[in-house]
Amino acid sequence: MSKIQQTAHERRQRRGGAELRTAILEAASEIFLEEGYQGASIEAVIGKVGGSKRAIYSHFGGKKELFLALVAEASSKVIGGTSPENVEGKDIRDTLRTFGLQVTRVLMAPTTLGLYRAVIAEGARQPDVAQEFFENGPGRVSESLAQVLERFQARGAISIKDSARAAERFVGMLRDDLYLRVVLGLRAPLDETEMVESVEQAVAIFMHGIAARDS
Repeated sequence: MSKIQQTAHERRQRRGGAELRTAILEAASEIFLEEGYQGASIEAVIGKVGGSKRAIYSHFGGKKELFLALVAEASSKVIGGTSPENVEGKDIRDTLRTFGLQVTRVLMAPTTLGLYRAVIAEGARQPDVAQEFFENGPGRVSESLAQVLERFQARGAISIKDSARAAERFVGMLRDDLYLRVVLGLRAPLDETEMVESVEQAVAIFMHGIAARDS
C-alpha cells in the first residue's frame, strides 16, 4: 500500500470511528431515557446500533463511562460558545444571556432530563456515578462560567469576591423551581419564549448583585 493509499485508509477509519461513536451515543441516550440508569444495558445499546460489546468498550469502556460521555457531551454544548477565550471585548450582560440560554436549552432537552432523572434515582446506590455526573456536568459548567466572570472582573466590568460561588448562584437561578417542575413531570419543558424570559430575569437579578462599585 502506498503512503497516499495508507493515509486515505486511516482517514476512512477515523471517520468511521467518529460516526460509530455518534451512533452509540444516540442509542445510549434513548436507552437511558427509556430505562433509567439501573435498567439500561450495553446489550440494549447494541440492539439499537448494532456492532459488538468490543466496539462500545473500545470507545467508552462500559455503561458508567457511556453515561458520563453523554453528560460531558451535554455540558460541552453549554460551554462551547462561551469559553473564557471567547469573551474578550464582549458585554457581560450579553455573555450571561448567551450562556444562560445555552444552559436552559440543554436543561430542557429530553436527553438531559433523562440523564438528570436517572442519576437522581441512582445516586444513593452509586454515589460515585452521582459524583462524576456532577463533575462532568453541572460542576464543569459552573467552573467555565467562573473563569468567564474572572475575565470580566479583571476588566473592572463587575465586582465579585468569589467567582466560583457567583457562577454557582447564576446556574442555580437557571435550574430553579420551574425546572424542577419539568423534571418531576408536572409541566412540559419551557418553549423558546419562556426560556428567554426566564434567562432575562436571572440575568437582571444576577447583574444587580455583581455590578461594579462605581456603576
